[in-house]
Amino acid sequence: MALFNRKHDKKDVLDLREQKPALRFGYPTPCPECGANGYLDSIDVEDQRMFQHCPTCFAKWETTEQELAKSR
Repeated sequence: MALFNRKHDKKDVLDLREQKPALRFGYPTPCPECGANGYLDSIDVEDQRMFQHCPTCFAKWETTEQELAKSR
């Protein structure tokens, strides 16, 4: 019987575990206070700085491109 003797390849396995999203400049980052999704308000291209706020806990923060590069 071939029902129980089949071999499964590892390439057929799909990993559904939640993975930490990569932080990229120009995209919202998680709130440093509560961890909820942030909202990107504006970007200062000259200073390479993003201004964000959290719609959940109303925290505000700034993130630079250099800070994101260090976190990778």
